[in-house]
Amino acid sequence: MTTRSLHGIVRGRKGQTAIEYLLTTLALVTVFAGMFGFLQGQLKRLFTIAGVKILSTYPK
Repeated sequence: MTTRSLHGIVRGRKGQTAIEYLLTTLALVTVFAGMFGFLQGQLKRLFTIAGVKILSTYPK
């Protein structure tokens, strides 16, 4: 095995690692963005329900 072919293998592995890191980062960002959107809607709904319950406990 020559130095040139060994250098090509190492460069290919570094490139593959970089692509894997980018794909993993993209997947995690997508998951967290989806979770944020879902939880934001749920939190808004829960605050509305809690506000109605708190206000309904006080007499008019």
